[in-house]
Amino acid sequence: MKRALVLLLFVALPLAAAEKWSDAYNRGIDLVRAGKYQAGAQALQRAIDEVPQENATARVRDQIFTYTPHFWLGIARLNLGDPDAALREWKISEDQGAVQNTPYYAQLRDLIGRANSQKQRRAASLAEHAAGPSKQQASAAISGALSAQVDAVTAGGDHSDTYHAAQRKLSEAKDMNAKAGNDVAAYKRAAEIAEEARAMFAQAADDAKKQRAARPVKQPPVAQPKAAPGDIVIPFDDVPQPKQSAPPQPKPVPVPVTQSVPPPKPVQTEVKKPEAQPETASEDFVNAQLAIQAYRRRLIAMKLSVADAQRIERQLKPGSDAKTIRRVVDEVAAKERELDARKAPEVVVAPQAAPDPTRTQLESAYRAFAAGDLASSDRALTQLIATKETAEAYLLRGCARYTQAMLSRNADPLLASATADMQSALRLNRALQLDATAWSPKLVAFFEKVKGQ
Repeated sequence: MKRALVLLLFVALPLAAAEKWSDAYNRGIDLVRAGKYQAGAQALQRAIDEVPQENATARVRDQIFTYTPHFWLGIARLNLGDPDAALREWKISEDQGAVQNTPYYAQLRDLIGRANSQKQRRAASLAEHAAGPSKQQASAAISGALSAQVDAVTAGGDHSDTYHAAQRKLSEAKDMNAKAGNDVAAYKRAAEIAEEARAMFAQAADDAKKQRAARPVKQPPVAQPKAAPGDIVIPFDDVPQPKQSAPPQPKPVPVPVTQSVPPPKPVQTEVKKPEAQPETASEDFVNAQLAIQAYRRRLIAMKLSVADAQRIERQLKPGSDAKTIRRVVDEVAAKERELDARKAPEVVVAPQAAPDPTRTQLESAYRAFAAGDLASSDRALTQLIATKETAEAYLLRGCARYTQAMLSRNADPLLASATADMQSALRLNRALQLDATAWSPKLVAFFEKVKGQ
């Protein structure tokens, strides 16, 4: 018994391995339609290894079928993420010329477009990945320039020519960074310009500090004592002032009035403590300050009071924590939205027309026809015609029945039905045409023959 079982296995293995090319082709199509693209590609490649030439009317024994393995292998390669391999297979299919005589040819144009789009997206993704480090470098340089700008404003250097030149540099770097896309060279140039702006802001801050240190210390004013009632006080000053005389007495002989002059008090010189240097502001703190400045400029442009902006600015201090900075930014954003609401125009939304169910059913039937599911396309079009007769539905059903006739051994009844459908379509719209670049030449010739009857 064991010996017989072993002999049976040795006989079954060669039979299983000797799969016919037609069976491998049909199995490959079924696997691709089921979404099992790797297994489907292997089965289709096995069929191509035995019969590489496509044929619109291939025959195995008494069965006639459409044999387009390169077309289906291209679909599998596209869904496996290899658009280049898919385009190569479709190029072979077009060069062999059989696919042009099948309903798949109309679908082939869309598939080639999808493959090219996938290639472009992949190239863009690679370029974006390559530009990542340069983009981060440019953003860091711009943040450093913003921090230096705040230091310059704090030091009082925002009125110098160096500050204004640095401001133009910073604006140029920000614009270049925003428009760089995936250009590595543009990001590097933006980082260089931002670094130049940072150095110029630092120079403006240093110049302002030096100018402030060189200014003379202003002495506090000397307090003068109050005069006693009835006395006339002559103020003490470095510059001699003319003495004031007493008003004349009513007597005929004037009597001099005694004047009291207080002795000067020693002047105390106040020693000014050195000013503490401002701490380096964080990027969030810088962005909050810039947002407040933009809000103030907008209030001025709209001829509104800036008291609200000043109130918000008082809440923001160099040592503010992240929560306070976030609250200030949110409040500025809310105020900006209030200003937008004052000027927001009314938008009139036009009502959209409801989609045409007939057109949707017709497109679904065409997709089934293009995918080779002729029976499903025929059933959908018959239901559509029973609901509403249209020239397009009759013509598409005629094309489906003609294609079924070409694939059937008993073609006469289907050809007669196809002729009747095309005549009904022409009765409803005599101007109907079939595009020779999208439909098979035989189908176009058959339609023109019916049209000429």
